Amino acid sequence: DANVPGARERCFALKDCEDARRLREAVGERFERAARAGDAATARELTFAVVGGGATGVELAGELSDFVNDVGRLYPSLPQEAPRVVLVHSGDELLPQFDPDLRIEALRALERRGVLVRLGRRVQRVDEEALRLDDGSDVPCALCAWCAGTAPVPFTESLPVPVGDDGRPFVDGWLRVAGSPPGTVYGLGDAFCCIPNGESEPVPQTAQVAGQQGAYVARLLNRGYDCVRTPPRLPAETRTPVANWLRLRGAEEASEFSFLNLGLLAYVGGGEALSQVQVGDARVGAWAGSAAFLLWRSVYIVKQVATRNRVLVTFDWVKTALFGRDITRL
Repeated sequence: DANVPGARERCFALKDCEDARRLREAVGERFERAARAGDAATARELTFAVVGGGATGVELAGELSDFVNDVGRLYPSLPQEAPRVVLVHSGDELLPQFDPDLRIEALRALERRGVLVRLGRRVQRVDEEALRLDDGSDVPCALCAWCAGTAPVPFTESLPVPVGDDGRPFVDGWLRVAGSPPGTVYGLGDAFCCIPNGESEPVPQTAQVAGQQGAYVARLLNRGYDCVRTPPRLPAETRTPVANWLRLRGAEEASEFSFLNLGLLAYVGGGEALSQVQVGDARVGAWAGSAAFLLWRSVYIVKQVATRNRVLVTFDWVKTALFGRDITRL
């Protein structure tokens, strides 16, 4: 967004929980303003733009369409057709990392939800009340969420270590940050560039990768490897049951991190999702619709770190389904 005038100043980001809270409050405020405004201003106040057709942009467009359709019932003075979601993507297809059939289904599902999708269009400028596209057309909107591309967080940019062209510090095969004393600093997730041994491309910048990296570093430390050495090895004086078991397995030296791709999931709104299941390079199957939605929610629940969180999330889903969304602002 740094190369698009007005994007950083006028668009909402969606990188952390605070961004999500701010975006949700802003959407609720637009409904309040539209309810007080005249008819001429209603259409613009209730047009929500999303820039970027990757997983984040598509899922946000689907969630926004659910939100505006649900919340719109609480404002009977507003026309039912007034809330509108517009998705702008520079590519010819949504979700380029998915299989071609699922890309087509993503477009169809969003359009069934009433989302206006503009493919093959780049945002040239973000004005106060509209997006200017590269074909000269404008998309009037009162709110824009920027989900196109990724950029490193300011913290990693400030680290005194080498960075790549994308601004991300490098990590070695054991996820130790290059340029720091070995075994002192580890880098996990999409803020760091990890290129597996023998590969030319870095691992994907997804939560699935970050989760596997976190588990890998935890095993590395809990098993007592001496990470100052390259490759990390079990100290000769360590004779714990775990160390002896690792030696029997031939794991006296720590293996490098290896990402196992288990597939992709994306929510597209209206109780529908896309699922592409695989194990490494072996494809297991691909589904779209309600069955994929059940799989998406099942994975979401399983990935919660505590039983308490699983119960709270499930209760929140049930409450929303029975009583609608709570738009109370504290």
